[in-house]
Amino acid sequence: MEEGGWFEYTQNWEAAGDDLAWPILAVAVRTDSELIYTGDSSGQLTTYTLNAPGEALDRQTSIKCAQAPVRRILPLQSSCAFVQTDDIVQVVADSGLRQCKWETSLNDAFVGAATSTNGTEAFVCTSAGSGTLLDLETEKIVRRATVEASACAVQFTRVVMLGTADGMLAVRDPRAAFSIVQSATVCSGAVSDMAVRDHSVYVCGGQQHTVQIYDVRNLAQPVRAVECDGLPTRLWAAESNLWISHEEGFVDTRSFASECRTMGTAYVEPELQDYAFISAFAAAPSERMALVADTTGVLYVWADCEEPLLSTGCVPDVQIGLNDMGQCWAAGADTLSFDDEHISLSCVDIPHAHEPLLSCMDADVEYDVGRPVSYVDAGVLGSLKMMDNVGYAPNPRKARRNQQPFGAHNWRFKWRDGVKDDDRELTQGRSKFLSQQRRYGHTPHASGRSKAALAQRAAEGNVPKHLQLMQIEYSRFGVEDFDFSLYNTTKWSGLEGNISNTYANALLQVLYFSPEFRQLTLSHCATNCPDANCLTCQLGLLFRMLGTAQGVSCHATQLLQVLAQRPEATALGLLEDSHGNVMITYAVLAQRLMRFVLEQASNECRRLEIDSTSQQPRIVERVFGVTQQSTTECPVCHAANSRESHAFAIDLESPLSVGSSSGLAAVLAGGSASVRRAESMARNGRNQKVGFLDLVSSSLVRHDTQRAWCASCKKFQLLNTEKRVSNMPEA
Repeated sequence: MEEGGWFEYTQNWEAAGDDLAWPILAVAVRTDSELIYTGDSSGQLTTYTLNAPGEALDRQTSIKCAQAPVRRILPLQSSCAFVQTDDIVQVVADSGLRQCKWETSLNDAFVGAATSTNGTEAFVCTSAGSGTLLDLETEKIVRRATVEASACAVQFTRVVMLGTADGMLAVRDPRAAFSIVQSATVCSGAVSDMAVRDHSVYVCGGQQHTVQIYDVRNLAQPVRAVECDGLPTRLWAAESNLWISHEEGFVDTRSFASECRTMGTAYVEPELQDYAFISAFAAAPSERMALVADTTGVLYVWADCEEPLLSTGCVPDVQIGLNDMGQCWAAGADTLSFDDEHISLSCVDIPHAHEPLLSCMDADVEYDVGRPVSYVDAGVLGSLKMMDNVGYAPNPRKARRNQQPFGAHNWRFKWRDGVKDDDRELTQGRSKFLSQQRRYGHTPHASGRSKAALAQRAAEGNVPKHLQLMQIEYSRFGVEDFDFSLYNTTKWSGLEGNISNTYANALLQVLYFSPEFRQLTLSHCATNCPDANCLTCQLGLLFRMLGTAQGVSCHATQLLQVLAQRPEATALGLLEDSHGNVMITYAVLAQRLMRFVLEQASNECRRLEIDSTSQQPRIVERVFGVTQQSTTECPVCHAANSRESHAFAIDLESPLSVGSSSGLAAVLAGGSASVRRAESMARNGRNQKVGFLDLVSSSLVRHDTQRAWCASCKKFQLLNTEKRVSNMPEA
């Protein structure tokens, strides 16, 4: 390799199956980290980092962000990227999590997208001529406008520039409702690509072997035309060069210093396979590396040195040990530069200083790591007065002037102990925290609760300690450091209750211990379910977690988040508000949630059945459904109509309150107290007692009257209805 010459750094190719790879349609590089984005025609978004020359790239994440091809990737500043496909525009974090998205139909597909200079807004346009300004921070639509329907290239600075399929360049002002400020015909065919630097816009398109340069403030005439050796298809405006990708399969540059009159030093020409052409191109912000992708799924990485930097916002990792710091200090200012970013500031000598700075950590000094900070005295906070963002308070004379006690004196004993006196029956004097157990070499916990001791406590009428409500204390490492095995010696796992909507934990445990329903959800979770927010899939994942945790605490956060996204759940009031409050009792809430979960599972499992049009009961209905025979009879013409239905719950109804809502229809809303209150109402009203067997009997066979249309009489009649339970569920 010649000094300063460009060479092929590496190639990267990943097969999607049967030794075939999807064409890569979008490539991008972050400006603040060494991260490479690629998007292919299958909707897969993948991130890579560089490896040694000649070695494949290290894949970091790979997610299926859409079913349509990925058209454009625009990195943002907050460790995420704006991704455009045909039907979705979305913000995806570098970790692979989707933060927000906006959708459209394939009949009105997205054809262009661009982000603002600060990365807080984005402008997208569709094939039908609809333009939308999005606020990426608040995840809201700011403004909609009608733009050119044939837009195929978009740039967003202070104004929005649109290149159309008929060769026109339109400049629209977002501050003036996206009205056209300027427009001009820049090429004879479709605009292939645009690049913007300062007030200059660079345009290529049609069959012209030139790049037209326009002043965005005046599009009347081009400022200059840059002659190219091939047909330019893609442009990239970097800090010092204009990068041009040609249809013939090579990339060259023009220097901004010479106003694009002279060639740059970079030249990239990968050896493409037969019948392949360049499908995506990007230059690194440092201009030390170029990325070229073709239609066979190969990513070519070219560089001008063997240790290039992709971005300008990071520097190579330089590790300086504590011993090296001492040597650097002894060397003095003659060998170290004050402006060297790779050297710690504490190692640089300062004029008139004769000892190391306090920030220079000495290897021989012991540091009290983990010691908690002390709290400010309540009397001080009560008398605090703010002035120019500074608080002033009189000294309570509990400490010396301008001094604050440093933490608690017995904090190490506190973390080493980790238990209270009333917990020692369960913990046997051991720490509750795994970190302290490992630190002091404690052996795995063995339960010391004997059957004789438990029987004695039960005989005394006391609730055993392991069945009482426990108060979990967090260490500085959080809930993951808590040893739940001290309180749960079985293999069954519990669900954490420190998140919202945890009233559902008991119901989820009941469903988990129903073998038929557990096997159904686990089987459904293993299928290729097309619904991304499938409630049954989330139940299967939770049940798999409970089955493999072996007593370790689990949580249903993902399931409850999917439940919160269902509009039906919001309409039924199944969710708590932000303060954990509900409008109805938790008994009714649990009953509604039970019905909702079983109905959703029945509908979602029905989609994957072989014969979804069959009239046979669904799987969930056969296991949990109660078969009801509904009969309607007209008292005038005696015409009867009968049908069969399935229900997942039966309301208890008093025989003394048939046709009235004041009986025991809401008995589940208040437990035994509501039962006693309703029975008292029945006795006072009819002077007749109601037994539990009568209550169940009247609930299994319910009679009612309702005004409905009679097909025989050809008019509305007061019809007699009867709902009789014919079969009980299998579970």
